[in-house]
Amino acid sequence: MSRRFKFTCAWIVLLALSTPKFWAADGSMTQPTFVKYHKSPKARVVPKLVFAKYGKQKLLLDLYLPILNGQNRPGVVVVRGGGWMVGDRKRFAHVASALAERGVAAACIEYRTADKAAFPAAIQDVKAAIRWMRANAKQYGIDPQVIGTMGGSSGAHMAVLAALTPGLSELEGAGGNNDVSSEVEGAVAMALPADLLDLSSENKSIVGQFLHATAETNGSLWRFASPVNHIEHDGPPVLLLHGANDDSVPISQSFNFAEKYRQAGANIQVRILEGAPHAFWNYHPWFDEATGLAADFFLGLESERNNSHSMVLDH
Repeated sequence: MSRRFKFTCAWIVLLALSTPKFWAADGSMTQPTFVKYHKSPKARVVPKLVFAKYGKQKLLLDLYLPILNGQNRPGVVVVRGGGWMVGDRKRFAHVASALAERGVAAACIEYRTADKAAFPAAIQDVKAAIRWMRANAKQYGIDPQVIGTMGGSSGAHMAVLAALTPGLSELEGAGGNNDVSSEVEGAVAMALPADLLDLSSENKSIVGQFLHATAETNGSLWRFASPVNHIEHDGPPVLLLHGANDDSVPISQSFNFAEKYRQAGANIQVRILEGAPHAFWNYHPWFDEATGLAADFFLGLESERNNSHSMVLDH
């Protein structure tokens, strides 16, 4: 392992573990509280489900379901961040559980990390998880017509890029259920790095390891890997959440992406969380607001589909 790679990994871990401070409305500095996953009486977990296979390698997900039995609830593939280098399925358990508490089925997935498999492997894993969820929807009471993606930071990048590229052969992969659509009905992105060429030098170093190429040596790959370059008029509804005090991915990334998405004719919402740092989904007081907004977004998609279906039947 090179010295540069060790340094970058250490920087990622430091960024993930450091606890930010923020300024309250009265001007005082407040220490946020780190969110830890606790088993919820409102959600049940179906762990260690195989959703993709690549030769002898198997990828697992943990499925978080509302405790009350039911059918036709929205399903979401949840992707954690970590600079495309931390592919475990545990760290976003608090997010998935919060969605399940609010009536949304959520799958926390593993993905192949950048040090083990170059882009587009991780995107292919997200798409394999979408296909798995749709193929197994009936068994878990999920509506196969209302499946979405959600992620934070690099996880947001993967969630949105997968959402914008249904059926794109280069990104589909062969992880399983390839006769099933990878199309999604919506995506929630927290601190989205939408344009990889417009990041800080530190983050570009991380992107270079994800893509196994620098922007100077393969700019076309960087553009292809940027969600902003896959915007179409028929893109799925998107909700962007961004911290007002994000010192890693600038808010302009969300604003610029949203402007282009609207200009294309697609549906997008942007919510800025006041005082919030980069990884706000890991901290109170923003965790409840973020997960509540996300759950309402996906439940709204389900409601719209049901209303639309009802109108068709009425006619």
